[in-house]
Amino acid sequence: MKTLNVGIIGFGGRGGHVGQTAERATGGLMHTVAVVDPSDERFAQACEEYQCRPNRYPTVPEMLANEVLDVVIIGSPNEFHLANLQGMQGSRIPVFVEKPLDSTWERICEVVRFTRAYPAAVMVGHCMRYAPILQKAKELIAQGAIGRVRSAHFIQYCHYGNGMFHNWRREKHRSGTMMLEKATHDLDVMQWLLDARPVSVFSSAKQMVFGGDKSPDLRCRDCADRMTCPESTTNIMQRWVGEYAFDEIRHMDDLCPFSSIVDVPDDEICLIQYDTGIHGTYSQVFYSPRSFHHRDYQIVGDLGAMDIDLGAEFGGKITLCPRYGTTSDRYEYHFDYLMRNHYNGDGAMTQHLYQVATGVAQPHTTIDQAFLAEALGYASVISAEEGRVVSLRELVPDDLADALTQTTFPAMSKEMAGAVLA
Repeated sequence: MKTLNVGIIGFGGRGGHVGQTAERATGGLMHTVAVVDPSDERFAQACEEYQCRPNRYPTVPEMLANEVLDVVIIGSPNEFHLANLQGMQGSRIPVFVEKPLDSTWERICEVVRFTRAYPAAVMVGHCMRYAPILQKAKELIAQGAIGRVRSAHFIQYCHYGNGMFHNWRREKHRSGTMMLEKATHDLDVMQWLLDARPVSVFSSAKQMVFGGDKSPDLRCRDCADRMTCPESTTNIMQRWVGEYAFDEIRHMDDLCPFSSIVDVPDDEICLIQYDTGIHGTYSQVFYSPRSFHHRDYQIVGDLGAMDIDLGAEFGGKITLCPRYGTTSDRYEYHFDYLMRNHYNGDGAMTQHLYQVATGVAQPHTTIDQAFLAEALGYASVISAEEGRVVSLRELVPDDLADALTQTTFPAMSKEMAGAVLA
């Protein structure tokens, strides 16, 4: 089997983690040899954490000119995704790009246009769809376990949300708000499980906890309240001692979450209509207790209901309840993914990336699927700001409108799933 040379754009962030996961998940068949990262500090930290020192370049074209690469991973902050993709112009190297596609609607549309013309495969990092628990849920729904799906209710209680409001994600122009940065995970899973395309949304979004009147430049390290403020990085890290910490916590910045520059809502609710007649709700909260639920997906059909508890203790659980059963008629499926990222989805995703990069498979998570989820996320932002129902068609440019009607959400083929999820 061929060993692939991997280039990473954004080594000091999510990109480095994906590269390390790929190397481990493929038994060394994917190996990071070159990176682009502007931060000396983040580059040094990543080299130490991942125990490697790849060649470093200041720009994407310079990396491509000096390295023989088989696949490129784009894991930079959202606002640079389009520019980094454009740096790939003229190459034919398969690309993995993290979600969301970018941080503004205009650049998201440009990403789609660029990748439609790009001569190699482009795969999106919607890692949750590779998680065994969600693959099983997709299989059960397809088998008719709950009959025809009629409604769905997804909620995320992000217990590490405070870490996200300590960094660049706290500013709308950089993250696109949490409806693009975070919710697109869930919105992508929702449309995939429902096998339906979103049509319109009505939303409410508020800053309930974060934001305030602190200086835009204030950092915890310089704050006189760092020992007493429960949201200081000092106290956040103290509470995480001895426990598994998410990337957002381990790599947490210390910008003040109560700064006047914070303009991203931390509490959002959406009512969504789909083209199959299904309707659903989505909500996310970024100031939840760590001891509370994490993510819970509820899907209701005309013959039963399914609960996908992604935050069950020590793993996850699918519960199936037949509509015409008794109180004791319930079926449970348990999944162990403790200490594994994204419900054990990251490893399977990077194994699939190897398949895509070697030409064995086409991307399971595509640009058009990501675009549709992000169109819904962006429409929800507009809806909350303007207080009205927003249809996706009024936002999507004519040259990209085919994504609204032609995007499909197939399950993994048995051959692909067998290779990736074994």
